[in-house]
Amino acid sequence: MFILGAILLLSVLIIVHEFGHYIFAVATGMRVDRFSVIGIGPPVLHLFKYKGTEFVISAIPFGAYVHIVGMETPDEEELREEQRAREACLAEGKEDETKYLFRNRPLYARILTILGGPLANYLAAMVIFFGVYTAHGAADRTRVEIMSYGDDNTPAEQAGLKPGDQFVQIDGEAVQGDDANTLLINAIQSHAGQTVDFKVLREGQELTHQVAIPEEGRIGVALTHPRVSVGFQRSAITAIKAPFVITRDQLTGLAKLIRGKSKAEVGGPVAIVHQISKSAESGLVSFFLFGGMISTVLGMFNLLPIPALDGGRLVFLGYEMIARQPANRRVEEMIHGIGMLALLGLIALVTIRDIGKLVD
Repeated sequence: MFILGAILLLSVLIIVHEFGHYIFAVATGMRVDRFSVIGIGPPVLHLFKYKGTEFVISAIPFGAYVHIVGMETPDEEELREEQRAREACLAEGKEDETKYLFRNRPLYARILTILGGPLANYLAAMVIFFGVYTAHGAADRTRVEIMSYGDDNTPAEQAGLKPGDQFVQIDGEAVQGDDANTLLINAIQSHAGQTVDFKVLREGQELTHQVAIPEEGRIGVALTHPRVSVGFQRSAITAIKAPFVITRDQLTGLAKLIRGKSKAEVGGPVAIVHQISKSAESGLVSFFLFGGMISTVLGMFNLLPIPALDGGRLVFLGYEMIARQPANRRVEEMIHGIGMLALLGLIALVTIRDIGKLVD
């Protein structure tokens, strides 16, 4: 049940991402000939057609995609046919039918269309957070507690820590106050490879547990903040800020990982679904909060300047803005193709690893 809910949530967030591309493409005068609302690959079920866009379900039932006409690099024959069509329209006094192609739209329209997916994820995260904050209060960032175990038999679980435990001290060092999340993570990492006392607050009572922190400086828990009641205005302001706070923390962690100052593992779709299902076991509030975080991370990840991702495409559009001419389309297509193969290979590897961990 929890696994199905996790898959559904992740799928919806991917659909939201693609819907963002679709909305901006249509709004800026492009043509979208297909929107696969469920799945990738060839269509297997045609749902309906709306304003020239065919809405379908595809063969591989995970994720979604939109096909914007004119995004692919045309060959010489296609370019010649496009030129003939343009000249014919001009000769007949008709509107140029080739102006609807992605590659023929103004630069600002192409940038907005690429940005549309990540923006939709950030907006979805804000809506999720606003709903949670309004109904159940906002996060008190001066305190941190365990939302769920990151996996089975983690160091935290072995030591007797439980979801809902609020961290007070680690080896006598306070981990409550401004930016408590950073205080906690730094305290744990500074005692990597040691067994130290963790003082936690559980149901109003302070308890002390000895935790053996592994060398990588992680105790295997997903963290959250306790909730405090706030008004409508505070809920809205906090919800708008939350995705940017998450983005800052994620990028800070990524920078530390690149510099070798922290250790972490890359998780694929299986690991993400597993983590979402774990959060669901802790209740609907944790489930939706984790969903808001995943929506944010999905938007942020797609903005990274990696070939085949939205951020990689924005790099080429940025070059076009500076150079006042598009990059070589063949080179761009080749780079994105290599990036996509590398990305799919990485996803396949981490998925196999994640499945192996779950069946151990």
